[in-house]
Amino acid sequence: MKHSVLVAIGTSFISAQSVMAEVDQKPLFSLGGVSISGYADLSYFDDETNSGSFARADIDLTYLPNHSPSSFSLGFSLGFDGARQSGSGGINSGVFYPAVLFDFGNSGRVSVGAPRSVMNRGYIPTTVFALNSRLDLQLSPFTDSVVPYLALAGDYHPYGIRYDTAFGNTEIGISFNRISDSGLDADFYAMAFSHRFESSGRMPELDLFGAVERIDTGTLNTRNYSLGIEASFDNMDVGFRIDERNLPLDTRTAELYGRMQFTTALSTSASVININPDIGSSVTVYGIAVEYLFVNNTYFNASYSDGSNGVPRNIDLSVGWRF
Repeated sequence: MKHSVLVAIGTSFISAQSVMAEVDQKPLFSLGGVSISGYADLSYFDDETNSGSFARADIDLTYLPNHSPSSFSLGFSLGFDGARQSGSGGINSGVFYPAVLFDFGNSGRVSVGAPRSVMNRGYIPTTVFALNSRLDLQLSPFTDSVVPYLALAGDYHPYGIRYDTAFGNTEIGISFNRISDSGLDADFYAMAFSHRFESSGRMPELDLFGAVERIDTGTLNTRNYSLGIEASFDNMDVGFRIDERNLPLDTRTAELYGRMQFTTALSTSASVININPDIGSSVTVYGIAVEYLFVNNTYFNASYSDGSNGVPRNIDLSVGWRF
């Protein structure tokens, strides 16, 4: 099972149906110790080789009552990551991430159960290329922790422990996840950080972020890396990141992306990404998207993407709700 999942990941790269832009994962809803972040959308896609509908949900719910910087609080979190595509092909599964939270205020927070990897959530900007969640999922093995993609593609159930803390404008997290299911036995160790440089004079607000992930399957021991920076202006965000992945394939990725807000409801995004594997030709993909926000952060997106070396032209129309 482990081999078939990794082959499927490699096949998705060779067929070059992948791409990327941005979704803010800061909680939109927070009341009485309950906060919800993430998004859910339904889209129609046409990528020259296939067309149909695609549903995607990536949501985190946290309950932490009586939270205080100077005292202990006990709570829980529940994440859900799922995808479903019409017709044949694609990933059609969902994974839950439940965890018990031990919050020690300024001393940090421990999550036990099935927490998300720190390389997947909390430190590295959560992005969706050209606001197209289907293509973003196909790209994720080359820009994200390998844990969530393996969980979805192989219907695995990871478990582990995570620790998060902060020192001023610097946030640091470490996590351990394990998958021991259906023939796959692997350990995933990750460390991530983010640091915010406050806006000063003409200088924009800057966010520096990075992560490293170690993967140990017993017969294979390798690492993945991410490093990037984002700049926030009055009505525009610009980011650049580089990623090196040694599993599932040896690849190096560079991406430049931006987002401009024209009004409180209307914005546009653009990205270009280059994936350079050790075996085969490099692939460059570009995408543009327009988004219109309705009430309560519901939205409509229209996106277009294309690229080199066989990357299909892709048109995607979606409606959704960002939490």
